[in-house]
Amino acid sequence: MNNLSNTGLEAIGIGVLTLIIGHVFFYLGIDKKKREEIKKYNKYLSLILFMIGVILHFIIEFSGLNKWYCDKQCVCNLKEISRIKIFI
Repeated sequence: MNNLSNTGLEAIGIGVLTLIIGHVFFYLGIDKKKREEIKKYNKYLSLILFMIGVILHFIIEFSGLNKWYCDKQCVCNLKEISRIKIFI
């Protein structure tokens, strides 16, 4: 249960980041006139962006992509550390 609750907290954090980044790109990519027309859909846009972040995090976590990437990075970092010669 602890792992699932940690994943849930991470997913909420990723959802919030997706929401913020999505809004920034959305407002930078649309001119001011269209922004006013779309403003009434803002709450739906926020919910959609948040849910995309949460769902994407769960998909990445439970499909094993996150573990695969982290394991790959650990192996690469260990190879780099083994190349360093320590002079004492």
